Amino acid sequence: LRHTTLVVVAMAPKRLTVGWPIDFSADVPILPPFALLLTFLSSLVMWFVTKKRLRWLAWPIDSKWVRIAAFVGAASVVASVADAASKALDEAGSGVNFTEVTGLAVDFPFDGTRNPMYAVLLFVATPALAMLIDSAWPFVFLPLLYAYISDIVIVAEEKLLLETFGKAYATYAKETPRLSVTGVWRAKDED
Repeated sequence: LRHTTLVVVAMAPKRLTVGWPIDFSADVPILPPFALLLTFLSSLVMWFVTKKRLRWLAWPIDSKWVRIAAFVGAASVVASVADAASKALDEAGSGVNFTEVTGLAVDFPFDGTRNPMYAVLLFVATPALAMLIDSAWPFVFLPLLYAYISDIVIVAEEKLLLETFGKAYATYAKETPRLSVTGVWRAKDED
């Protein structure tokens, strides 16, 4: 009798480790929405410590009700983009919140920017928070948030996507900007 041994090699899951909310040993040490919250809280601390608000809005935009309305509008944009991105990821076989990657999302809103949720976090949510409190302090911390998202989070994600999807991701990355404000608002072409 001949005996054959079957060797099964378990593939490591195709997902990044992430801090929930902070774990400096993870691929993504700080959950991006929590990084935004830290940016906002740092802004409030600096306002308190320096006793300088750094007001940047002029009349009539500096009115509390105008600022609240603008913030609500911006929050609806953020929610809409996050919803569209979540649906695109689900349809591609992946998901949000650093779930296992099984598909590459390239449809709207990923056809205009490779990172639509990070684009709205940086270019819509942060300015909306600055407008809400009528303080430029969030803009002072925005470069740090941008550097974290761009140089740590996105780099880790792109490495995983390149390892997982190879040439398909490389082609997509070559044709689609990494972060783009205008790409988020580009309408999907109808066939």
